[in-house]
Amino acid sequence: MTERYALAPPGPQGSPDVVDPVAAAKTGTDLEEERRATERERRLARRRRYVAQLQGEGLIGVLAVVVVIMWLSSPYFLTSANLLTAASVVSVLGVMAVFETLLVIGGEIDISVGSVMAATSVLIGVLVGAGFDVWLAAGIAFVFSGVVGLLNGIITVYFKVNSLVTTLGTYSIFLGLAYALSNTTTVSIGGQGFGVLGSGTVATIPVPVFIFIGVWVMGAAVARQTPLGRHIYATGDNYDSAVRSGIQADFLRVGLFIAIALSSGLAGIIVTSELGASAPQVGDPYLLSVVTAVILGGASLRGGRGRMLGTLVAVAILGVLQNGFALLQFSTYLEDTVLGCLLILAVLTDRLVRRAEQ
Repeated sequence: MTERYALAPPGPQGSPDVVDPVAAAKTGTDLEEERRATERERRLARRRRYVAQLQGEGLIGVLAVVVVIMWLSSPYFLTSANLLTAASVVSVLGVMAVFETLLVIGGEIDISVGSVMAATSVLIGVLVGAGFDVWLAAGIAFVFSGVVGLLNGIITVYFKVNSLVTTLGTYSIFLGLAYALSNTTTVSIGGQGFGVLGSGTVATIPVPVFIFIGVWVMGAAVARQTPLGRHIYATGDNYDSAVRSGIQADFLRVGLFIAIALSSGLAGIIVTSELGASAPQVGDPYLLSVVTAVILGGASLRGGRGRMLGTLVAVAILGVLQNGFALLQFSTYLEDTVLGCLLILAVLTDRLVRRAEQ
């Protein structure tokens, strides 16, 4: 007995505890493995923080460089009138980019935003032409945009269709309907202060800027300071684990599709108000730019990663480029080319980050 077991000091009851060296050795091995796993997780967390910091500082650096280039290229760029105009235009993009960021963090994507904008604008024109009050028409169109988001969510989540395919299909459907209903013509809309929403100002600052700031603050608070935000990150990072932990992941993803569609409807209403007319072309510039802003801002197409601050800086970069190209009278085709390059660069950066972590 003395060769196989060692006697430990008597326990509380006065009886010796028998210790098995084999069990003790296994326990030591398990502890070592746990220590190594913990160290690996710490290294990965440090690397993620470093990459996030590098991406954030890199984006700010890109914004600074672009601002300097445009400032040197045009004497009108840094005038207050031009900056306020640029901020008003880019605010429409920013409103959609906030909710697109949340959706991408949750592991999905929506590229139907441009068609929802177009359909919302055209529906307002149709309803106003039928005798509806302009604000009532805008409210009905806004609800309609939410129905489109519900459709996208149901097809993607419950019928298991890839969200890229789903929203590409609905993009084509509703853009076609918008052109068919409008007969490719614009309808003048005005009266009852509707134009204030898109072109009004408060202390010289355009109203759309205030709308964007409010939406961004709400999105940032949801993403980082609420259980809902943590559920969105968990769902995008690992759907199965999120479901096992009790998160209603399917319901959450449908809600995100509705949210991005509603933000697209709001953007369509703002642009319609600014133009004083409804037109099916209002969403054309936003399909590529919304996705580019989200991915350039650091959100991963695989889900589980993204920052509202990064989206804000990316929206500012795209706004400066768009405004600068207009001031310099560059072709819109060149702008599309630059946006495409930025999108590919952003996706490649995300891939390199994933590989570095692995």
